[in-house]
Amino acid sequence: MKLGRFIVDTHVHSQRHAAGAALKGSKDYADLGKAMGKIEAYDNSPRLLYDMECYGVDMCIIEPAFGMTNKTSLEQVKKYPDKFVANCSPKEYNDRVEAGEIEWTIDGAIEELARLLDTGDFVGIGEGMPFRPPPTAENPYTDEQTIIRNMLKVMDLGRQYKVPIRYHSGAPGGYAIPYHQFPSTYNPLWAHTLAAAYPDVTLILEHAGIEGGWWEHFYEASLHVAASHKNVYLETGRFWAELYYKALNDPSVGAEKLLWGTDWGASLPVYSQLNRYPPGYTRQNIKEGIPRHQVDIWGWSLKQIQRLDINQDDMNLILGGNAVRIYNLRTPGGLTRMFRFVD
Repeated sequence: MKLGRFIVDTHVHSQRHAAGAALKGSKDYADLGKAMGKIEAYDNSPRLLYDMECYGVDMCIIEPAFGMTNKTSLEQVKKYPDKFVANCSPKEYNDRVEAGEIEWTIDGAIEELARLLDTGDFVGIGEGMPFRPPPTAENPYTDEQTIIRNMLKVMDLGRQYKVPIRYHSGAPGGYAIPYHQFPSTYNPLWAHTLAAAYPDVTLILEHAGIEGGWWEHFYEASLHVAASHKNVYLETGRFWAELYYKALNDPSVGAEKLLWGTDWGASLPVYSQLNRYPPGYTRQNIKEGIPRHQVDIWGWSLKQIQRLDINQDDMNLILGGNAVRIYNLRTPGGLTRMFRFVD
């Protein structure tokens, strides 16, 4: 039996890197982090479609990141319009920056996003916010006032095109990532400023502070933001079961503000520590190094949700109903009134 009427993963990477040659035998995550942005990714939709059938996932919102292209995402959407919709990022603009053809500016990145959104082919902006240049040692770009101003310009674009903006609030672990580096900023509390200034723009906190590791510091901060603003939603796909309950029990959060999104394709392994809390969580284990297989994140994530003793209408909102409402997704056969109404 499926866990929900219409299941949508709101954070999927349908492209994958063939990084072996670039890594030259290295299993170090720091080396992988440096290589991914410079390697063109390939179409990984056959594995994705297999897992969708296996686990009863009806639709995916696919995101480009770290060498993944808008072009490939769009090709997948056009080939499987009932399975995929796509967010966009200024990937091609960043490629020109990396090649030394142009100097990065936030206005240039915004123009590239506007060009993509003008096509009508994309449903939102993500992964994360393009608030700084592609990561290079020569340009660490750590001025926080500038970063916030750049984020506000991305929010302006979301308001103009009426699309959700995704704010990366997780900490993957393994990679040697600075405090501020596209698409991440480790401080979810900054989203208070964005949400208050743009109450009409939907802001999704990717990972809601839980991505790699068992630390709940950023999770608590994400809850703090979501409970304060009607336009802020939390992505939950890497939550272990207990983390759902605090959000569900908060009268200012609840099921209507939770979105299932797992980062499928990112291949963060699930680390097990039996008879401890939590018994399992996703993390990049530096000692073991990079996994060589496609990690099965849906099996673990859906098992966490299955442990929740909540009514099915709330379950349906988390697993798909909220995504349908926020992204205006097509439902099977055009069926309506499948989900509890949310004001």
